[in-house]
Amino acid sequence: MPKYTWTIFALSVGAMVVFLSVIPLQLPPLDGVGFNVDKLAHSFAYFVLATCVGIAWWIDWKKEGIYSTVFLTVFSFGMILELIQGYALSYRAFEAYDLLANSLGIITFLATGKTLKKIVVKSGIFIN
Repeated sequence: MPKYTWTIFALSVGAMVVFLSVIPLQLPPLDGVGFNVDKLAHSFAYFVLATCVGIAWWIDWKKEGIYSTVFLTVFSFGMILELIQGYALSYRAFEAYDLLANSLGIITFLATGKTLKKIVVKSGIFIN
């Protein structure tokens, strides 16, 4: 595997999140406010992004104690995307519930991070 495989993968996941955040979607309107399928998709996407960023820092950059850094980095990324949606794109809107769903995905990574680290880093899976 190339030296910075997980970093490249994390950047690719981030690019996909950006793409899905800025394209105009033709979805039917959902009735009600709160957690629905869209919010579950947000949580899952940000869990995957936070996991990839965390694994990249563990494996590629040999960093420890990265949980607060992962939270701040990925949350800031989501906040910037929401601000872009709210103020720069006429076909998208800023949604506080999206930020809440994004945070839930990141917190899920924080809750499962030690287990993921044991599985991925310490077991040697995905490491050449």
